[in-house]
Amino acid sequence: MPATGRYHPNVPLETYRKKRDFGRTPEPEPGLVGEGAGRFVVQRHRATRLHYDLRLEVNGVLASWAVPRGPTLDPTARRLAARTEDHPIEYLEFEGVIPRGQYGAGDMIVWDWGTYEPEETDDPTSALAAGELKFELFGEKLRGRFTLVRTGGRRDKYGRQTDSDSWLLLHKRDDHAVAGWDPEAHPASVRTGRTNDEVGSDAPPRFAATPPPPAGILKLDGARQAPVPDFIPPMLATPVDATFSSPDWLFEVKWDGYRVESVVHEGRARIWTRNRKDAATYFPDLAGPASWIKAQDAVVDGEVVALDEHGRPSFSRLQERTGLRGLEIATGRRRPEAKPLSREERAAIPLVYWVFDLLYLDGQSLLSVPLHERKTLLRRVLRPHSMIHFAPHVEADGEAFLEAAREQELEGIIAKRRDSAYEPGRRSRAWLKIKLRREQELVVAGWLEGEGTHKDLGSLVVAVNEDGHLRHAGQVGSGINTRTRRELLTSLRAIERADSALDAVPRLPRVHWVEPRIVIRAEFAEWTRDGLVRQAAFKGVEIGKDPASVVREDAGPVRRVLGDGRRPVPVERPSGRAGAARRNPSRRGTTDDAPPRADPETGGSTSDDEAAVAASGEELAALDDMDKGGEWRVGGEIVRVTNLDKELYPADQERKLPALTKRDLIRHYVRCAPVLVPYLRDRGVTVLRYPNGVGKGGFWQKDLPGHAPAWVQRWTYHHSQEGPKTYPVVDRVATLAWLAQEAAVELHPWTSTGDQPDEPSYALIDIDPGLETTWEEVLVLARLFRTALGHLNLLGLPKVTGKRGIQVWIPIRPGYTFDDTRNWVESLSRTVGRLVPDLVSWEWSKSARRGRARLDFTQNASIKTLVAPYSVRAAAGGPVSVPIRWDELDDPKLRPDRWTIRTLPKRLEEVGDLFAPALSRTQVLPELA
Repeated sequence: MPATGRYHPNVPLETYRKKRDFGRTPEPEPGLVGEGAGRFVVQRHRATRLHYDLRLEVNGVLASWAVPRGPTLDPTARRLAARTEDHPIEYLEFEGVIPRGQYGAGDMIVWDWGTYEPEETDDPTSALAAGELKFELFGEKLRGRFTLVRTGGRRDKYGRQTDSDSWLLLHKRDDHAVAGWDPEAHPASVRTGRTNDEVGSDAPPRFAATPPPPAGILKLDGARQAPVPDFIPPMLATPVDATFSSPDWLFEVKWDGYRVESVVHEGRARIWTRNRKDAATYFPDLAGPASWIKAQDAVVDGEVVALDEHGRPSFSRLQERTGLRGLEIATGRRRPEAKPLSREERAAIPLVYWVFDLLYLDGQSLLSVPLHERKTLLRRVLRPHSMIHFAPHVEADGEAFLEAAREQELEGIIAKRRDSAYEPGRRSRAWLKIKLRREQELVVAGWLEGEGTHKDLGSLVVAVNEDGHLRHAGQVGSGINTRTRRELLTSLRAIERADSALDAVPRLPRVHWVEPRIVIRAEFAEWTRDGLVRQAAFKGVEIGKDPASVVREDAGPVRRVLGDGRRPVPVERPSGRAGAARRNPSRRGTTDDAPPRADPETGGSTSDDEAAVAASGEELAALDDMDKGGEWRVGGEIVRVTNLDKELYPADQERKLPALTKRDLIRHYVRCAPVLVPYLRDRGVTVLRYPNGVGKGGFWQKDLPGHAPAWVQRWTYHHSQEGPKTYPVVDRVATLAWLAQEAAVELHPWTSTGDQPDEPSYALIDIDPGLETTWEEVLVLARLFRTALGHLNLLGLPKVTGKRGIQVWIPIRPGYTFDDTRNWVESLSRTVGRLVPDLVSWEWSKSARRGRARLDFTQNASIKTLVAPYSVRAAAGGPVSVPIRWDELDDPKLRPDRWTIRTLPKRLEEVGDLFAPALSRTQVLPELA
């Protein structure tokens, strides 16, 4: 519980005042002493001698100690701490230089800050007066349980120093303890990112963090009242091929265990696997009274692991502990004749439940609360428990963390955006997994007889789901010990069938086919060209895994997610909440006709990897080899293509650009699928078609034509003034190929998803040039929006339209209506317009604008669409609407049509997808004055 207790009201900050001349020192002058409690700060202070000042907030003042060698996480170290005068609460964020001649002259940084919680007392004042305070720190650098013990000197009855007052600061042995931890290895300020040297030289701050709120007053943007849920489908991570470092991300260990969700209701816990099977079958010790959390109702996400003799996660030992012994593998139920593991057997294989997220707490849904705030709250409500522990993480330094995981022979790491919301059941780009070993979940489709001692079961025939079918993926034989082999064989014989469940049945000797109910996990060297796992080794049986959700898992380039081949796109937190934000209960798109939403394992109607895959080299070669057309297999579907050499874009003689054909348009869209599909998925798309070529009469098409292939996803909107409209939903590369075959040159998606058509995903700024607006004037307007969004601490993603303008997409949190976004963008746009009235008109028609630009806030409407990132435009040369960095507004080479179908691939290779933060970023629109 938060620190409480009162200082005596007649104890002012007399000593602090007497030692300082506030006309000369920048240190804060005390205000009124309140009753706040629960925060702490550690300041690195280079005065006569370097030392660290530890300050704990107790009833509105900061009780202070000078720690010469600095606090440490090393439980074997004993740090001398000298009690000093109390400081005012304003000192919590003081960072600067105390001038010569003043008390404590020297430079000082906010080295760490956070909250603390006293242990074994509700009255830290009395504990300090008695000479011992036990407490837990929740800082950015310091975490875990500490003790302050007085070793000399005396205090009066209010805890004030009367003479020499010496203490020891100790870190206890807990999950946060680190042998040899040195505070000097972490020299930067948590408030500004500066070192003492940089503060001393008045270097500008790298950032400006806000101090933590008092304990018990945690700011939870996005929390909402809700009944306790029965189950929340787990959020999943997207596999990527490399790690990175960024202050906008935190990094956790990828535990080699089983995902388990705890749902606490009225003080008792039920536990579930990720596919909502009762996990108490496997981990009975975790179910029942929830004494490990300070809550009556809560939902906690985590992973259960078994530890080997070196304290590392071991999936094979987890198999032993959960019970291939005694459990029916295909169903997860314990056999009636099976005996539970004895206490000695359980003790021989210790389990740890690493909890890393808090989704619900005592009447409040936390799904939309930023991750780092959910973690802070989780740490605060956990009680010490022998089996349940807060999963540690590191901030920013993913590269060093991956190397540490490699040295510890761990499975890999997970990267999570600090401000990410929790997306139930979705494989999100806000969470990324980086594996050190290639692993794959596989469905068991049968088994092969072996030789010798493995005569009955030599290897498992395995498969993955692809295009709605179960496809053979090879055999797994190594890594299965004798006992596991016996257990597997018993389960497999119980589900044996006469024929194969595979789509294409391989010729295999002495094979037995089974119902595809069992999922295993295997390590392997690589995928062969035929789609088989090579050198696969059995790791164990997956529990609570739906076989229908098992798909081939490939790690995509991390630059596609981050927007840069090496560095993540900078992301900034919003500073306030828009008063207009509210949830509109209206759902005007029917449930049956809504686009397919993410399933718990694949993140979409197809897997994210399948949906976002580009056409392969073989598929592109097949397209190039066609004469005028034919049936083309792409992305697992057959697309009938015609008139491939028909000229859709005439040559641009002035810019020396060659003509473009339908074949060129198709190639563009199928190659761009990985960066384009994410902005079209789950949304209706309006297309601009030019069957006879650009410049020869195009038309807008909303309704999906009757000849569209059956596999094209669709969504019907029933509330159009023109009657119901059925839109295509682009969720795969094959749909892009079909649309391009239809000469759908431009793609314009809705800014809301089909299941919430009245809730925009973005607030949209559209700089629409007038007839006389120059490109330089467009840039002036864009730079003003850049400045405005920077002052608002709000992320906006700019892109050139491919024609004459610039648009900015601002990703926002769920719950806004189009009225909210339109009013907000109008207010911002009119503020910008007042700065340059000669450049802006608010008239609708271009002829009435007298040549000036319009800042078109009316684009924020459910019936309006904007051209998608990477969509081609109907203009000479085949220009493309391309995301840019804000600093590129100052590049003299920038033009609105700078990139074309032919030059875009090089651009993507150089910078990746700069719009990627829009896929995982949710923001509050701050109030505008």
